Amino acid sequence: MSDWGEDEYTENAGQPSAATDTPRSPGRVFGLDIGGLAGEYVDAAVKASVRKQVNNVATAAVDEALTEELLESLRQRAGQAAVAAVTEQVEANEAADEAQDDEGEAEPEETLYYGSVDEFVREYLRNVYRRAINGRSRVWAARWWEYDEAVIRLEALWRSWEHLRMDPSTGMSAWWRDHADHHMAVLLDPDGPFSSAADADENKSKKGQPLPYAPPPAGLFTDQRLSEQH
Repeated sequence: MSDWGEDEYTENAGQPSAATDTPRSPGRVFGLDIGGLAGEYVDAAVKASVRKQVNNVATAAVDEALTEELLESLRQRAGQAAVAAVTEQVEANEAADEAQDDEGEAEPEETLYYGSVDEFVREYLRNVYRRAINGRSRVWAARWWEYDEAVIRLEALWRSWEHLRMDPSTGMSAWWRDHADHHMAVLLDPDGPFSSAADADENKSKKGQPLPYAPPPAGLFTDQRLSEQH
């Protein structure tokens, strides 16, 4: 007899535990169906083996069918197809390059907005370039068409405006900076081409008014748009 309680020990001695009494299911370990898994593996292996054998049979059949004569014929067809494909691609690339070059070099068609320098001065320049003309610090001539230098400079302003207006980004900025402000400074200068017209009242304007203007004789400036249409 021991201090651990011999009676209690001897009472339970020889009794099987609850774990050992639980019957095991055949083919299962830790809840996994070993038999089922093995069956799936067997099926997969059989299918793989069948596919391999079928591939072998098909390969052997193709090898027998591909005689040297047939192989040579196939090589020729493949070569012709390759040449045709390369040629088609090269031609397509060349056509794309030419189209891109043409597009890059193409310029918008220039059609005159104003038909003459007179129309340009009358409708545009005198209205946007408003200055006070007093005959002292600035001069101008309503009959600007009587002054050769003025006509040439105003013609240059008109033609450059017609060209640069086709550039929607910086065209007008370039026109004002490189053309309008340059030529108008010369034309408005008291010592410029209009110096002899300084004292006439018709050649003066107040601040904010359009530049003085008098129409030229009929037929002096023809509408250039009419000649472009023919």
